[in-house]
Amino acid sequence: MHQARHCELCDHQTVTLKEGTICELTDRKPDFHRTCLNISLNRKFEDKLKLANVQYQKVLKTKVWTYAYFTTFLVLSIMVMGGAAYFAYYLFNLTDRVGVVSVAPVVIFAIGVALLSMAFGARNKYRQDLAAALHNKEKIDQVLVLYNIDYQIDMKFGKNYHGTQDVYVDVKFKGR
Repeated sequence: MHQARHCELCDHQTVTLKEGTICELTDRKPDFHRTCLNISLNRKFEDKLKLANVQYQKVLKTKVWTYAYFTTFLVLSIMVMGGAAYFAYYLFNLTDRVGVVSVAPVVIFAIGVALLSMAFGARNKYRQDLAAALHNKEKIDQVLVLYNIDYQIDMKFGKNYHGTQDVYVDVKFKGR
């Protein structure tokens, strides 16, 4: 594990463009083996812990809607593409001529493909957001395991006003 993960949570971290992460106590780059004896996990740590857990829970709350959206657009795309295929077959058999070519079935089929891409786009975005939120949460949790710190977090999501949602977070620590 990178020492910078410890420092990102510590109140003694200073970041400079020239040297990167520096400890305020030693004025040097972090230099410890497994854990830092001088780590200060207070306000900065709690803010990052709360933010990581809130982001993770927000992504989890969108799971049902994401898969409902995915299923709806998947079914619609299959229906539209099937309709385009049936329409093309109908136009082909409409006359005795050999193959009536029409742009309409191609356009309808393209709309079906667009609906299909919307379905998979929403699902892929959810999966990427979930992976990123889980990664951020696990980075913090891995550091806490080294310091024998366990926590219990209670979250209450308030009402959503114009894209901004109130979130009330209470964290209780064990082993700190």
